[in-house]
Amino acid sequence: KDTQHPERFVLGHPFNPPHLIPLVEVLGGSKTDPAVVDWTVDFYNAIGKKAIKLFKEVPGHVANRLQAALWREAINLAANGVASVEDVDTAVWAGPGLRWAVMGPTMLFHLGAGEGGLTSFTKRYTDSFNRWFDDLGELHLDPEVAAQLVAGIAEATGEQTTAELSAQRDALLAAILQATAGKR
Repeated sequence: KDTQHPERFVLGHPFNPPHLIPLVEVLGGSKTDPAVVDWTVDFYNAIGKKAIKLFKEVPGHVANRLQAALWREAINLAANGVASVEDVDTAVWAGPGLRWAVMGPTMLFHLGAGEGGLTSFTKRYTDSFNRWFDDLGELHLDPEVAAQLVAGIAEATGEQTTAELSAQRDALLAAILQATAGKR
């Protein structure tokens, strides 16, 4: 609001840990010159990041909202006794998380339908997905649910420290990045 050059205002929002995760979400303000946003996207891409351009601001931007939607359902599954916190996490990293490391969900559903692509997929599975969407329910992270999650993570991590877990995460992320380098 008080900037002298609102036409040059741009936000670059990285994803953690930023030294490993290439994503940067780029967004201009209402008065930002679109060329500045495009230049910023090109800049981040030129230094090895993967920039995406947001057309409007929403709380949490894109990646954090996607992460929140998935975590909300992960919490819901654990809180309702469908599976343990550890098994819900395993379902993500050993299932769709592996695919998501190489392609986004819409592209994967497009491929999953074979030659008919996303058109065929949506015709075939719309009813199933709508039933699942309707069943997701309401959830709020209250103290009782938070305590259940904390206990579940304590059980899953055992004696491992946060530093050890972070090092393990970073090593696996680096291996995924190395395996996919230059293939997109």
